[in-house]
Amino acid sequence: MPGLYIQIISSPKTAYRFLRVLIVSLLWLAFIFILSRGIVFAQDVEDIFPSIKTLEQNEKPTPPPPETEKGTQDRIEKPAAPPSPLFNRLLEKISDDLTWGGYLRNETSFRYVSPTGFDKILNILHLEGRYRLAPRIQVAGRLRAFYDAVYNVESIDVISPRKGPDTLLVANVTEPDQVRGLDPNNVRDVHIVKSRIELKELYLDINFQNFDLRIGRQIVRWGVVEGARVTDEINPLDFYELILRDIDDRYIPLFMIKGDLYLGSNTFEGIIIPEVRGHRPAPKGSQWEQFRLLPNLEKPEQPYEDFPNNIENTEIALKYTRVFSGFELSASYFYTWDDFPSSFRSIAGSGEFALAPTVDFIPKYNRLHIYGTTYSKTFPGFVFNAEAAYVDGKVFGARFGDGSSVQEGEIQKNYVKYAVGLDLYILGMDVSPAAIQQYIIDYDHNIIQDRVDTVGAVFIRKEFIHNLWTGNLLVLYFFNDEDWLIRPRTFYNITDRLRVSFGVDIFEGKIGTGLPGEFHFVGFFDNNDRIFWDITYSF
Repeated sequence: MPGLYIQIISSPKTAYRFLRVLIVSLLWLAFIFILSRGIVFAQDVEDIFPSIKTLEQNEKPTPPPPETEKGTQDRIEKPAAPPSPLFNRLLEKISDDLTWGGYLRNETSFRYVSPTGFDKILNILHLEGRYRLAPRIQVAGRLRAFYDAVYNVESIDVISPRKGPDTLLVANVTEPDQVRGLDPNNVRDVHIVKSRIELKELYLDINFQNFDLRIGRQIVRWGVVEGARVTDEINPLDFYELILRDIDDRYIPLFMIKGDLYLGSNTFEGIIIPEVRGHRPAPKGSQWEQFRLLPNLEKPEQPYEDFPNNIENTEIALKYTRVFSGFELSASYFYTWDDFPSSFRSIAGSGEFALAPTVDFIPKYNRLHIYGTTYSKTFPGFVFNAEAAYVDGKVFGARFGDGSSVQEGEIQKNYVKYAVGLDLYILGMDVSPAAIQQYIIDYDHNIIQDRVDTVGAVFIRKEFIHNLWTGNLLVLYFFNDEDWLIRPRTFYNITDRLRVSFGVDIFEGKIGTGLPGEFHFVGFFDNNDRIFWDITYSF
């Protein structure tokens, strides 16, 4: 049998699976260590639930003070009020332990580039609440629902116009069955999303003296440079409206088990994610569509399915943060799946006898190791933030090449990404410039993406009337493609609960070739310039 054992382990596929299981198991042990240390340093159960404290063995209860004659008379003349009904007492208990709120919002936008017309009349209900089950145990959640009434006002060709003949977003429909199945009001078969209800978060919080445990559907944000997505890779993104949605609406929640251990100036954070999800593209054929999930996408088996056979598909995140005098430093590791699936392709035939070769795509997700660090320091008059990450295992889309250096249309390379930013207060304004860059190590000329990709950003906020009228400006510049995104916006608080805002989305650049991976990220939407406004009632 020793010979059989050696033979099994020596199989490359089995050995690779064994190695993956071993790595994930070690990471689970690391998280369990953080969890166990947190419980060791946690408070006693009597500190968490004071109501269950017991008397010492020799301790006697303190007798009530003797009643005076006047006290007895008052008790006789003024009998105690009868207890309230059970239902009323239950409502009082719930109201004491429940905090909740939310808002109603209407977001409307009008495209002023041909074809002009409304492209959004979004009505949003946002609810959030927190209920205290015990002094240190709480459950919290957020719910978001929306209905877009624009489809009752405009035609689909105005809401989501054709991008142009040079793009591949519009498929040619030629088969008779396909033609007969066309909707005359939507001949391009644009995927219409009129309404959606989303449970954004729902988790249980358990707080000890120096350890916090959070279990459930949640969003975790890392990083110190706002919007950089350097180390902030825990949750995938929803590109329903490109990057124009509010930040909280862009993140897709995941089920996680997250623990935070606090030891003086040190914080240890561990996250287990037994759920695999990628980025969500904009609806097919919509005005914000830029990438699409190809058919027959090979998704990893969910770690919670057929447990523990799929345990190696778990995502693990570890982070250490140290606060020094005047600055903060962190180091992190994230073992994850790439939120963008790779479109591996196979080619059958050599194109002889005037016959084009057949190209089949095999899209699938790939594993990544992300090693990150952040640095933040406060100086007189400004705050300096920086972060960097080394990504191991990224698969980049490639051109067909010569067939020898390009394997299945994808090339695996490691890369680094980094960002620096400042928070300043100048001339009565909050000014936050930032620069983000990505560099592919050992670059191959067949990779579609550039070796170096650079983005500049600046965010400016000005308060004109305190707590009443503010304005801000966001500018993004993509150096490689020479594209711009400019978003001026103003807010006015009519009352403490009622707020209105008005702004403009300006895209400047070129669409690009239209081929997958060769269009410009922002310039692709050069014909989507619009004005927008919203009104929000908070409660």
